[in-house]
Amino acid sequence: MKGRPTATRTMLEARASLLTGLRAFFEARHSLEVDVPAIAKAPASDPWLDSFTVKDPAGVSIGYLLTSPETYLKRLLSTHQRPMHAIGKAYRANEEGSEHAIEFTMLEWYRPCEVRPFETMVGEIQDLVESLTEYGRPEVISYRDLFESTFGVNPHRTDSQALIPFAKDLLGVKAAAQLDLDSLLNLLFATEIEPHLGNHVVVDFPMIQAALARVETREDDAVAKRAELYMAGNEIANGYYELTDPAEQSRRFAHDQARREQLNRPAIPKDEALLEALTAGLPESYGVALGVDRLLKIVTQSKTLAECMTFTGHL
Repeated sequence: MKGRPTATRTMLEARASLLTGLRAFFEARHSLEVDVPAIAKAPASDPWLDSFTVKDPAGVSIGYLLTSPETYLKRLLSTHQRPMHAIGKAYRANEEGSEHAIEFTMLEWYRPCEVRPFETMVGEIQDLVESLTEYGRPEVISYRDLFESTFGVNPHRTDSQALIPFAKDLLGVKAAAQLDLDSLLNLLFATEIEPHLGNHVVVDFPMIQAALARVETREDDAVAKRAELYMAGNEIANGYYELTDPAEQSRRFAHDQARREQLNRPAIPKDEALLEALTAGLPESYGVALGVDRLLKIVTQSKTLAECMTFTGHL
């Protein structure tokens, strides 16, 4: 019958148990759970994300549904400078499929950390998986090691021309030649590497994929200090050693806007509130976003994300 819940009772119980476990995990680490609005004046600048616009009854745009609570959590962190997390709905347009949903549940957490913040973040991700799943402690591996072992190429020192031969079998030579370096790296990683990651935290991404993460030098390579958790071939969480420089953040917003133009994606307003928070002072910190539905899919060994959603096809 149309409109009936699609989750089984067993799945509802598994979801409740996972949420209880997640809350207990962060409570034990003295993290404060906070509630944030669902609408923001500016959406995420990531060129690959499409946000839903929200309009009033007169048709006037008043904001965007959150693709993640990041902007609000960073604004809170700049004021209160203590560990905090949020669990709630997030929304992304044009992301329906077996591994995606336009409305989903996200856990996002931030922690001020003066000493070895990146390593602390990676360890906390490992602790979470080890505590709440039967998969054990994830192995940490660098993006470079994975890419070199698969393609024989250092991803931090390559260019698009060098990657076209690896992508031509997936897209054809003509289509592969039209992609830029970022697009080729994303394509090759997603198709040739990601499906083979069983329980891994991948660290030190190409600088071109820094998004809102710091960039540092490692073994003479400029790398983005971000870490992604993969389980059973699925991306589960994405963490950053957070960028705190408002000038650099503004430059990245401009770069994202230029990329949007190249990709023929809609222009979006700059997140001025986030820049103000960075100017006021964001502490040395890290932040991680985790897809609760995706983690539930792994924990319950479900075949599709839809099985883990309470309702599907309701929009």
